[in-house]
Amino acid sequence: MKFLTVAAAALAFATSAYADHAFTFTNRCGNAVNPIIADTRCGYSPRCSDASSFTGAQPGSLAPGASRTVNVPNSWVGRVFNQNGACGAKGEGCTLGEFNLDSGDFFTPQSYDISNIQGFTQSIQIGAAGCATVTCTNANCGCSNAYPVGDLSGCGNDSPVRACGAGNIAFNVVFCP
Repeated sequence: MKFLTVAAAALAFATSAYADHAFTFTNRCGNAVNPIIADTRCGYSPRCSDASSFTGAQPGSLAPGASRTVNVPNSWVGRVFNQNGACGAKGEGCTLGEFNLDSGDFFTPQSYDISNIQGFTQSIQIGAAGCATVTCTNANCGCSNAYPVGDLSGCGNDSPVRACGAGNIAFNVVFCP
């Protein structure tokens, strides 16, 4: 009986460790935002063959005060941003939330950051259930909160990156926190 209990617990952990992640997008801006979920595997990320693609529907336009939750697949590597008409297809030129999920032992299991390297266009906050929250409300929010505009050095130590343990982590992305 003890073996069955241990086996059931191991199966539950394995299932939760690789489940989809709920991303809730919230608009606290005075105008509508259009959150975009973009894959960056095999491109801006070193992860390629073991990374999932997002194939679901985009969150769509969010009116001021609105929220929407979208499930992002396990092992996803990508970016989220507000497509304000100035951003490239992968968020080039705009403020980005960057994610590397379910990366196993090679990387931190879940990591995320805010990047303004290609330009600051949006105040944003990323929170993860049971993990640290990071917020950047202006172009000069500092390396403890985001990668600065034009800084290709990664702040010298990747200090903007936040990390979480393994599992089905829910993320909250707030525009205009």
